[in-house]
Amino acid sequence: MLPNPSGAFLFPNTPNIADFLTFLATSVQIPVAALPYSSPWPGYAFNQAMLTVIRIPVPLGVLYPLAVYNLATAILFAITPDVSGQNYFALKRGPGAGGFNLNAPSTGLVVASSDVSTSVTLVPPTWAAGLTIGQLELAKTPWGREYLSFAQSFGPTIWGVT
Repeated sequence: MLPNPSGAFLFPNTPNIADFLTFLATSVQIPVAALPYSSPWPGYAFNQAMLTVIRIPVPLGVLYPLAVYNLATAILFAITPDVSGQNYFALKRGPGAGGFNLNAPSTGLVVASSDVSTSVTLVPPTWAAGLTIGQLELAKTPWGREYLSFAQSFGPTIWGVT
């Protein structure tokens, strides 16, 4: 399946794979050489996000699809292997420039650091005290943070994020 060449969502109020591919092409801008249109990985990530994001029974417009697409993108960067001759996803998962350091464990968020002794404090700030290890992993990418932002805005009783 191909993304919409116009860059607009076909069904903006309902998450779907065609609009997710458009999101990847226009917002995330993953090169086609790194993620060919025939790749099964966007579908896997999209399906996992659809199973994870809870639809609350109020009209949300594009918020629900954007929550799904952002979570699916965070998942995509975590699971997608590189195609032969490419290292795009390996570099994005790595610790170097432009990488999200996805292979490092998440034990907390950095809330303080020091240049003199090179110390780092990993005590979770109050707003992040209830985050799971999986949610801490999501905080490593801009799409995971955006998903957490959507989830948190709907409250802890529905989403489990405080």
